[in-house]
Amino acid sequence: MTSEVNNYNQTYKMNKDLITLNEVQNDGKTIHLYFNTEIGLYVAYGFSAFFASHIVDVITAFSEDMQMPVALMRKQDVSELRLSCIKHEHDYHVYYKLELKNEIPLDDYSRWATSTKWEK
Repeated sequence: MTSEVNNYNQTYKMNKDLITLNEVQNDGKTIHLYFNTEIGLYVAYGFSAFFASHIVDVITAFSEDMQMPVALMRKQDVSELRLSCIKHEHDYHVYYKLELKNEIPLDDYSRWATSTKWEK
């Protein structure tokens, strides 16, 4: 089982194309979370980071590597986030796909995303 978890972790941690595709295809009510074993935190990018930031306290920044906003959260934040969802899927707690009960308007996304570039 440990090797399966490591395989999933490598898939989600290293697969920038998958992360980008998930955010490009985000339907406005889905949060994709990836567990980063190096820092022991869950990571959300793009729209997922924006949605998560409206529900739980997150640390936000701009990922130069991914060229989109990023949000970091602890395991207990993910548990709280799951309470705001009607459905969730996960792979060994390394990747979560959460469907929100209510859609979060994207009106402020551009302003919010720009602000993450200046947070240091």
